[in-house]
Amino acid sequence: MEFRQFEREFLRLAFTTTIDLSPAALAFVTGIPVGEAERHMQAMVSQGVLELTSDDDGHLHYVMPDRPAQPMSLDDPALVGPRIVAGGSSLMAAPGSQALVARPLAPIAWEQRVGSGQAVASMFLNAMVCPGIGSLVGGKTGTGLAQLSLFLVGLPLAVITVGLPLMLAAWVWGIATGAQLIAEAKE
Repeated sequence: MEFRQFEREFLRLAFTTTIDLSPAALAFVTGIPVGEAERHMQAMVSQGVLELTSDDDGHLHYVMPDRPAQPMSLDDPALVGPRIVAGGSSLMAAPGSQALVARPLAPIAWEQRVGSGQAVASMFLNAMVCPGIGSLVGGKTGTGLAQLSLFLVGLPLAVITVGLPLMLAAWVWGIATGAQLIAEAKE
């Protein structure tokens, strides 16, 4: 996830929820790895948005000095500006003012959407070149690495025929992942 996206989600959560400001909690809510959340939070420490403190037991904690004691609601006076309308109807906006539609507070999926050309290229690479390569191109990093590893482990073991089922499994898995990417691109 790009830092800009993380920062936006972090600030939304910090000001509108009581979520613990820890890398693990933010990783859970945003769906990114804990290490990535921690790197982004360290960047926010260097910018002065967060402070890193420790308790008497030596445990590190992130603190946001500007965080309100109580979570803000969408109709909070501090959110002055265009009228925010929940539910998608702009009929409640004052005449001459602009209405914003507020989305419900829920974790945001930060997965990149795959285009149809990229999905087809992923399928081709998984089926005709090497399983896992197409999955990596399609943005499925963990799956791609697992498929590639399975194939590469099976390759030298193919001499004693034990590797053939491993290689076949990697290929079938790669083709299934390619088909999944194509289906996701059509949505």
